[in-house]
Amino acid sequence: MSDTYIYIAIVITAIATYLPRFLGVFSSDFVNEEGKLFKFVSCISYGILAALIARIFIHPVGALEQTSTMVRLIAAGLTIVVLFLTKKNVLFSSLFGVILFGILNLYFN
Repeated sequence: MSDTYIYIAIVITAIATYLPRFLGVFSSDFVNEEGKLFKFVSCISYGILAALIARIFIHPVGALEQTSTMVRLIAAGLTIVVLFLTKKNVLFSSLFGVILFGILNLYFN
């Protein structure tokens, strides 16, 4: 492959990446945030995110696969509880979750 093809691939990739972003910014003035279509797209995106998180907990890959499902669920549940108890302090609850997951993983495995 010559160098020309690499530069053409970079340009096509940049256009494919930045064109939808530009169109999103350009059309944002015309989107009603209270409209049914916006709420529908928002629900779909939250559903996809929830499905991905559930997949990570139930069928993990890599190093997380070596841990117990119960350890993962307990750590996630208690992390969510701490998140709401600390008035949605994401940094503290994330650190708590990582430390708790490590401790539980050492204790149960």
